[in-house]
Amino acid sequence: MHRTRMLQGVMVISLAGLAAILALVSGSLTAQAHAAYKSSNPAENSVLKTAPTTVSITFVQKLDPQGLSITVYGNKGDVVSTGQAQISANDPYTATIAMKGDGSVIYRVDWNNVSAEDGDPTLGAFVFAVDASGTSDKVTPTQSATTAGASSGVSIWVAILAGVLGLVVGGAGTFFGLRARTLNKA
Repeated sequence: MHRTRMLQGVMVISLAGLAAILALVSGSLTAQAHAAYKSSNPAENSVLKTAPTTVSITFVQKLDPQGLSITVYGNKGDVVSTGQAQISANDPYTATIAMKGDGSVIYRVDWNNVSAEDGDPTLGAFVFAVDASGTSDKVTPTQSATTAGASSGVSIWVAILAGVLGLVVGGAGTFFGLRARTLNKA
């Protein structure tokens, strides 16, 4: 009788722990999504021979037009983008804004958006250069400067393994603790 209750207790604790791990894993996968930067035209840290007339950014989730903003700045901090950012009629992941070059060597693109899929806001920035030679030492290749998807540096699989190990150790501790209590009562 006591052994059955012990096993039921261990099973309940194990199932509760497993449910907690699954909730954490699904939450961490969802939290990394957002409408983060995927690519752009011009590309991040690229060097163009002439200033473009538009800047397009593609994100990993569909965009909500209410939270969308793209601003392009020249060397001196002057705004060179014109009009409002628009979501592509053919691609709900891509937004474009018109711009006019002002002779700057470096242009910075700041963007804000809200995901139409999960409602989460994201922001970021990138630069590109303009030089008639098509080369420049003003930009260096780096990863996108987005604030979304910040990682703790721990792989999701390491977290899952740690959770499972915790369940096994906790379940075993509960089992042997209850067993010892049952033996002491006998």
